[in-house]
Order: sequence, then structure tokens, then C-alpha cells
Amino acid sequence: MKRIARRLAGLLLACMLAACSGLAEPLGPLVQEVDRATLLLPGEPPRETRLPDAWERSAPLREGGVRYRIDLEQAALEAGPAALFIPRVGLVLRVVLNGEPIAQFGSTQRQPLPDVSQQPILVALPPALLRSRGNVLELEVHGEPRREAGLSRLWVGPLELLEPRHVALGQLQSRGAWAVGAAAAVMGALALLLASRVRHFGYACFGVGSLLWAWRVTAFEPGGSEAWSPILAVLFQVSYPWFVVLMSLYALAVVGRDGPRARQLLAGWAVVALVLTVLGWLSVQPGLRTAVLAGSQGVLILVGGALILRAARDRQLAAVLLAVAALACLVVGARDLWVFRVMYDYGAVSWGRYTILALLAVLAWTVVDDFAHSARGLQALNRNLAERVAQKESELARAFDGAREREREQATRAERDRILREMHDGLGGRLVAAMALTQQVQRVETAETTPPTGSRLPAETGPPPPAETLRELRAALDDCLVELRLALDSLETDRRPLVEALAELRFRVEPSLRAAGIRLVWQPSDAVIDWSLPATDTLQVLRIVREALTNVIKHAQASTVWLRLAPLPPESPELPEASARLPSEAPSERVLAPWTEGARPEADRDIDPPETGAAPEAETEPAPSLGVCLSVIDNGLQRRQLAEGSDLPHFVPEGLHKGRGLANMERRAAALGARLSSGPSEEGWAVELRLPPRG
Repeated sequence: MKRIARRLAGLLLACMLAACSGLAEPLGPLVQEVDRATLLLPGEPPRETRLPDAWERSAPLREGGVRYRIDLEQAALEAGPAALFIPRVGLVLRVVLNGEPIAQFGSTQRQPLPDVSQQPILVALPPALLRSRGNVLELEVHGEPRREAGLSRLWVGPLELLEPRHVALGQLQSRGAWAVGAAAAVMGALALLLASRVRHFGYACFGVGSLLWAWRVTAFEPGGSEAWSPILAVLFQVSYPWFVVLMSLYALAVVGRDGPRARQLLAGWAVVALVLTVLGWLSVQPGLRTAVLAGSQGVLILVGGALILRAARDRQLAAVLLAVAALACLVVGARDLWVFRVMYDYGAVSWGRYTILALLAVLAWTVVDDFAHSARGLQALNRNLAERVAQKESELARAFDGAREREREQATRAERDRILREMHDGLGGRLVAAMALTQQVQRVETAETTPPTGSRLPAETGPPPPAETLRELRAALDDCLVELRLALDSLETDRRPLVEALAELRFRVEPSLRAAGIRLVWQPSDAVIDWSLPATDTLQVLRIVREALTNVIKHAQASTVWLRLAPLPPESPELPEASARLPSEAPSERVLAPWTEGARPEADRDIDPPETGAAPEAETEPAPSLGVCLSVIDNGLQRRQLAEGSDLPHFVPEGLHKGRGLANMERRAAALGARLSSGPSEEGWAVELRLPPRG
């Protein structure tokens, strides 16, 4: 860090020396350097004066014009085309050679007077006006109080020797100042933009100070209009101490030393500097302006000391660079203070305007360093976040795998339990019944093969005939087969239409119905042809239908059973009371016609459907979200009424009233979220299962 700081300080000093080196070279014996002149004041005798003559020290209250008479050396005029080179003169200049005016810079007709002191002047001396001897040059200078009027040293000699000096000085004073002003304005705007985005007090101070300095180094004519001239003159003079205060705040903020006390002290000095400047301008006391500049140097000493201590303790590169910049500003400011305010060298070049280059370099480095530091921090933060996210993702993946494995185990266990329960409730019961029938058959065979040793069993109390027992056994085995197929179908996982499942059930139970002399009328509605359920729910529905058909076979004494599947209206009315739904007339004879083996399925359509009083469900287009109503209706009740008379009391067939089968049906309906109802209706005994809409 120290090496970098030394190199930056050396580079800055080399630039300043290189800029001024061309001005310090001697111009040779052919050039007359004029450092004395005869001052001609109106109403006063001529007197000799030394150049440079700064009116701020020699005559602070002088207003108007004076003449400087200079006797030209003949050798400087004979070496070639002669010229006059004046580094600085203000405010207005009129050049007279041997009594003839040859040039004028500025006009005395304007108020306030224009200031031409910021531009070096080169005037070619007309050969026609030169004499062989005794050439006299008169410089008529006009100035005003409180404005930096005067005359610097000047040179007379060959034009080819003086013109390069004039160009170099012009670049240093004019173009260099504009370049510095432009750079300061750009960096000031950038600093203010950064301050507004990152809320950095130091950047804000630097931005304001840099813009203030840009105005100062380019404000060559602080007088301006007559009304604004005093204000602009005061602002121009106080801009330097304010610039020192703002840059000090920036430097202290960068190193973290801009505490409240430091801010208060610097702000107090800014106010004091303004007051002293105003007093100096009003009282025309150059000493007050010198005191302000000296006080600014004192501020630089204090701030530079704080920066040096900070750099020595923390060894931060920013603190080192700021300490070097403060030291350079202190040295340059001390030089300008000595040259302009102690020696009053009117033609000297100010070095102070270029000191901001060091601060601009430090600011650029600070911004780049902050950006790099932030980028590194952001990259580290992103890496940390990426690692944490990866760790969390891994933990979530493990947790998800564990949860999925547990769900799979639970699903497997639930499926195994369901299969066991179905096998136990369905197939187990049927097998027990089949085993009981086989025992009956065995007892009958034993009774037939073993001669009775005592009395014979009476016919009305003996076992049933073998043919009937075998038929029941076959029916029981068919039930077992149906139960087994239903259990196997329940292993499927795909949804399928309910109509398709009911069709398979119809195919399996129809032989049993035919054996019992019952015809199955198949009446699914086309509106629910695609209504589907999951495999497990479908199995529950099939078991309910299977139980209802078994009850019809065993208990209903029916000849026809209708299996319907229709849409469920949005507000389906409740099933009417059994007494209110008793048929008033006997069903059609065609309905009671016996079922014949091998009848065509189309014959079902020849049978008039029972009159329900409701609209045909098949022609109704339900809304997609409606449920369905599955009905199993038999005509056993009507048959008994026709056989035993219309006074037959309304009763529930034996074995159906809240038996185990009906309880299982209700339990399965509750598992489906459906509603099950059973009882007499206008068409016969009806079992209705109302399935709610499915998503």
C-alpha cells in the first residue's frame, strides 16, 4: 500500500512539474524580461514600480485606469518579428506602442468590467511603428476594487520564441482548467448518483464538492452582471474553503471518522469562512481572505493528520490514498497561499485547481474497490445460499422419499386389509354356506346308504332332497366364483365406467337369476354411459347390487327385476313413504310373464317399464357434475298382492328388514358417501343407491 501511495504521489507531482516546466525555462538573451515599469497615475508624478503589480496589495481601492510605461531594448526588437507576451493582466488592457494603440482586450464601456486576466496575451509589435531607438510601450490597465486587477511580468522579443510560451500557458490555464472542470463535474454527478442509491454521506459530500470545484475552475469571470457580481465574487472566494470542508467530510466518511463532532467542527468552519469572506469583501481587506485560505490549510492539516493516523493504525489502502491526497492538497495549497497571498505574484499559475485530480483518482479507486468488495461478498453469499439450498433440497428429498415410502407402505397395508376384509365378508361367507350345503348332502347320502336301525325320520322333518341341496350348493359355488371375480376386479387401479362394471356383474349373476326364474331387465341411461368410479368404489357398488339381487333371489318371490342407472337430479326428491307409494293397480301381465332361458336381450325392451310417474331418465341430459341413481326393483310385492288380494298388508320380506345384508349395504354406501334407501314403491320393492357427483 505504501508503495502504491508513493507512486501516486510521485505521479501527481511529476504531472504538475511537467505542466510548469515549460514556463520556467529561460527564453534567452534575445528576449527582454520586464520586471520594472514606470507607473503613470492621473494627477500624480510618474514613479517606478516593480512587476508583478497586484492591485489587491499595492492599491486595493484603486478604480479606473493606470498606465505602465516600459522602455524597450533594441536587441529584443531586431532579432525578428517582435511581440509582447503578458501572462496575466486585468481587468481591461490597451496596448500603445510609441504613442499608437495597437491592441485592446476588454472594453471599459461595460460595467462591471470584463476580466481578461485568465487568458495570457500575445501581441505582435508592428514593425512600421518601431523606431531605430527609444521605443516606448505603454500598457493602459483598467481595474475595480475587490477584483483581482494588476499586471504581471512581461516579455518582449522575437515572436517565434514567445509564441510557444503563450501556447503552453494558455493550455495550462484555459484548456487544463476546462478539462479539470469537466472531469470534476462528471465525477461529482456520478458521486451524487451513488449517494442517492446507496445512501452514502461521503459520496454526497464528494459530489457537491466536486461540482463546486468544477464551477470554480471554469468561472473565469466571477463578476457577471452588475447585480450578481457581488454574490458571485463572494461565492467564488468562499468556494475553496467549502470545497476543503466537503472533501474532508468525504475522506473522514470513507475511513469511518465522520462522527458528529467532526461534522460540527467542519460545518462551523464553513460558516466562519463565509462570514470572513463577506466581511473581507465589504471592508476591502485582503487580510481576511488570506486568513480564510490559511484556515483552510489548517483544516487540511487536521484532516490529513487524522487520515495518516488512521492509515498507520488500520493499514487500509483507502486511508493511505486519502492521506496522500490530503498531503498533496496541503502542499499545493501552501504553495499557492505563499505565491498568491504572501508574495502576491500576479502572473503565477495556480496549482491548486489540479489537486482535485488526486481526489478523483481516490474516489474512482474507492468506488471500484467498493464494487469489487460488494461483488465478492455477493458471490460468497450466493455460494452460501446455493449450498444451503442444495442441503435443504437434499433434506427435503430424503423426507419426501421417506414420506412416499410410508405412504406406499400404508397404501399397501390398506389394500391388503381391504382385500382380506372383502375376502372374509364376501368369499368367506359364501364358502361357509357352501360347506354347510356339502355337509347336508353328506348327511343325506349317509342316511340313504345306512339302513335305519330304529324308526325312520318323518318326511316333513328330514333333510331336503339331494337335488335341491345340490342346486343350492351350485348356486353357492357360483356366488363364490362371482365374489372371487369381484375381488380380482377390485385389484384394478384404473377408473372405468360404472355401466361397464354393472354389465359384467349382470353377465355373472344372470345364470343365478334364470335358475330362480327371475328375468333381469337392463335399463342403463345413455346419459350416464361414461359415469365412472375408482376401482375400489366400483367394487363397493357392485357388492351392494350383488347383495340386492341375492335378496331378490332368496326372499322376493319375484319374476322380474329391473336394474336401472339414471342421472340424479340436482334436487332429487326424497323417496315417498311406503304407504303412499303402494300400487293402486296390478302390474302389467307382460311384466309378470315367466322368464325363459335363452331369451334375447332385446326382449327386455318389449317389456313396458314400470310407471314411476317421473320423466324417463334416459332422455334427460344431466349436468356433468350430477350424481347417479342406481336402482334394483323387483315385482315380488305385486305378485303377492295379485295372489293374495289387494288387502295384503304392506310388509317387509322376511330376512330383509335390517338384516346383516342390508346393514352391509348401508355400510358400503356410507363408505362411498352415498345414500341408500330400500322399501316398497309403486313398482315393487326398490333398493336405491344415490351416488353424489364425482370430481
